[in-house]
Amino acid sequence: MFLYLKLVLIIAFASLALARPVSAETRVAIIDTAYDTRPYLDRLQERGVTVIGRYYARCDQPEYGLTEKRLINQGRPSDPNSEIAQMFAKGFAVLSVYQYYSNTPNKFRGQNRDGTALPDANCNWTGVGRSVEEEAELDVQAAIFQAQALGQPRGTAIYFGVDFNFTESDTETIEGMTRYFRVIKSRMDAAGFRTGAYGSGHAHQILRNAGLIEYSWISASRAFSRTSAFHRSGDWHLFQNQVDREWFGGRGSVCQRGLPLDTNVQNMFQPADVGLWRAGERYFVDEGRTFDIFATRRFACDGDAVVRRDKGSSSLEVAQMSACKAGQVKRLSPKIDFANAARVGEATDTLIEVDVDDDGEFDGWTHHSNLTAHFGFKPDWIFETARRNATSCE
Repeated sequence: MFLYLKLVLIIAFASLALARPVSAETRVAIIDTAYDTRPYLDRLQERGVTVIGRYYARCDQPEYGLTEKRLINQGRPSDPNSEIAQMFAKGFAVLSVYQYYSNTPNKFRGQNRDGTALPDANCNWTGVGRSVEEEAELDVQAAIFQAQALGQPRGTAIYFGVDFNFTESDTETIEGMTRYFRVIKSRMDAAGFRTGAYGSGHAHQILRNAGLIEYSWISASRAFSRTSAFHRSGDWHLFQNQVDREWFGGRGSVCQRGLPLDTNVQNMFQPADVGLWRAGERYFVDEGRTFDIFATRRFACDGDAVVRRDKGSSSLEVAQMSACKAGQVKRLSPKIDFANAARVGEATDTLIEVDVDDDGEFDGWTHHSNLTAHFGFKPDWIFETARRNATSCE
């Protein structure tokens, strides 16, 4: 009964949001990035961003080209030219996330994907293995040290990554993850910080049921185990709705390197406090803004959600979509990928305006029937390509 009432409310709120004035700010408020944001802060502000997710990590990971990933490497708050000081000076808040080789179940064996023992606390590749508890201790000590050094206030959150897929048959991974987060939660509690996780719906279900996390940030990976079901439960706090985007690289045929980032939506049915912070204080995204963002997102539930050029175009007159990535023009398919989210805008009886990549600019129009009625319903992933492409929202 509760779920039914919640879905009724979602649909009602979504309809209300589309009827609100065009001036309502529906562009994303929260991004995350592994890169130094200082060259882009003014433009991020202009695009409506108020929160920037930045990383803590035990050591650098130069083999992945992530030389700017650790926020602490970009200076401390006492340096007015540091990234954190510049972010605060322009009014941005921080979403703290800890990831260090968190993209493999080998993490819970203290190893990388290749099975090599991860570096020690001094970032030396010693080749010495360690238990999951020892690996967790190294990670949580690094996270707390960096949070304190950057002035993150007590009572705010750090989200720890579980950035890979697993199923119920992966009992060793589940046990390792649970043991890892048991250490994380204990040390975080003692230091006065709150614990969140970033990962699949399956990871969140297990960790929430074990009482090991307070916040759930769902990764964008559509095919990950139980992700759609967990999204539909409404028990999440943040959802990563777009990944591997690049802003400020230009438009058309002229491209330069921009800022690689992901975008995120906050759950309007959860409390406003999701552990964000800025200089010496907790931070909350305005609840009205969270409502507008949530209520103007939809998932593609049709396997052929074509985007038309404008509302007067036929289905054959598709939008010409492109993006700049790594200094190169990338042509995009004129459709919304199945189970991906898009921002919606103005609507006619049959068509609705869509911002496919959530970069703040509308790309064209698609049929209402290509999209879910509201953002609370995320379609289950269909693994078979032919069946996925042929599916409809009915």
